Amino acid sequence: MKKIVLMSAVLATGLVQNQVDAEELTIGLREHAFSAGIGNQISPNANYKLGYLYSEDKGHLADIAVHVTIDNGPHHIEIGPKWVYAWAKETNSGGAIAVGGGYRLMVSNLISLHASAYYAPSVLSFSNVEGYLEYDAKVQLNLSEDFGLHLGYRNKNIDYKKVSEVTFDSGYYLGATLRF
Repeated sequence: MKKIVLMSAVLATGLVQNQVDAEELTIGLREHAFSAGIGNQISPNANYKLGYLYSEDKGHLADIAVHVTIDNGPHHIEIGPKWVYAWAKETNSGGAIAVGGGYRLMVSNLISLHASAYYAPSVLSFSNVEGYLEYDAKVQLNLSEDFGLHLGYRNKNIDYKKVSEVTFDSGYYLGATLRF
């Protein structure tokens, strides 16, 4: 499992070095949690995203996703793996390689709908983690081509070996997206 973590770090380092500038920066806030993420196109049909979530109650969670992307008019689809690692306060740390993706519908130039989901069974989980499930949905108001505000709901659950399932973060959040 250490090889998987090492390979993930090497991949992330290579992606960041090849694409120093981010195409998109996203932040999200809720009462007891803060999230931030950057993303960029690797090629016309692939992207990467790096994410971080801090929860006052649960700890830290970082993720790296690499997607194949499909654009068709107002529809944007992303499918691929996401490496997730949690440094939890109440239990041991651990991670997973989740499979999933996201969907975006541009309703108009002003409004877009976003949804994503990722799942990792025990066979794709390591350290003290038995499984992982996350889902997110949001509505974004695009104030310009470069800036949008969003309201969303997210849920991130980690299933630990010796502890019951831990909801790392769950609830409504406000956020902003800045595109370069």
